[in-house]
Amino acid sequence: MPINAIVLAAGEGTRMKSRHPKVAHKLLQKPLVWWSVDAARKAGADRIIVVVGNGADEVRAIFANDADVECVEQTERLGTGHAVRCVRDAIGGFEGPTVVLTGDTPLVRPETIHSLIQETMAHHNACTVLTMCPPDPTGYGRIRRDESGAVQAIVEHKDCTPEEQATLNECNSGIFCFCGGRLTANIDKIDTNNAQGEYYLTDMVGIYVEMGEPVSAVCADDYSEMLGINSRIQLAAATKVMQMRINERLMAEGVTMLDPNQVWVGPDVTVGRDCELLPLTMLWGKTAIGEDCIIGPNATLIDVDVASGARVENVKLECMQVASDAIDRK
Repeated sequence: MPINAIVLAAGEGTRMKSRHPKVAHKLLQKPLVWWSVDAARKAGADRIIVVVGNGADEVRAIFANDADVECVEQTERLGTGHAVRCVRDAIGGFEGPTVVLTGDTPLVRPETIHSLIQETMAHHNACTVLTMCPPDPTGYGRIRRDESGAVQAIVEHKDCTPEEQATLNECNSGIFCFCGGRLTANIDKIDTNNAQGEYYLTDMVGIYVEMGEPVSAVCADDYSEMLGINSRIQLAAATKVMQMRINERLMAEGVTMLDPNQVWVGPDVTVGRDCELLPLTMLWGKTAIGEDCIIGPNATLIDVDVASGARVENVKLECMQVASDAIDRK
């Protein structure tokens, strides 16, 4: 059964104070929306649709060479439910599990998305919501459950009563997995009866509950996976999380770092065993480091192949090869 992924990336992101669309801003040299698409791909998505709007051409250009990614434009930004409806109208409907992600949540892991898909398929859910329990739920939509613990609805923060804002701590992450066929048939049931006057995709939960369709939630173990990026301050915080996630993986695989906080490695970089990455090292693009290398201090490598045994320090290199007996000090 094919798996679809819809990545919502049409928003303007005014708090970024930028002429570029929010999702085009980079985290470890990759656009924010790239991380969401990459996570969907690694989770098993066969078809990936990116909803573009503000800065549409710039976002399209990010995926110009990705055959498995297509873009659908949301010319009027009328809410998340409207965005999914635009996709439905453009492609003629959905078949199979359909994941909806946002282009400004770059930290979500493929394993988390896969668990959401598995939950949906195992229980034949119309909808499965990925939830989280952040220390401060302010601003997030809250999960409303009945006395038995069954999910009843998602209530946006602005539409919550003061009591709900104070007592409901489980929050909507903005990530869902739907049964594609039932989503195709029922997406038009969303209305704009809310404080923002928008078509909320979250309303599908309440709609399905009223229809008697099965709905459930999967609560993420680590709420930080769902941290959204709305400002450059939040971008820096997310960059630190991903920096340490990559560095800890490399150290577990046999790479030494004198100070992991001063090493930055992109997601497509490979580093061999027994290498040492010294402070102020930046490895970007398709850089590949062999074994027993010393990189840094103060080294920036972009799309560089470094043979085993080389030492590279105090240099910036791009699109080249470094031999095994090389010692670069510039």
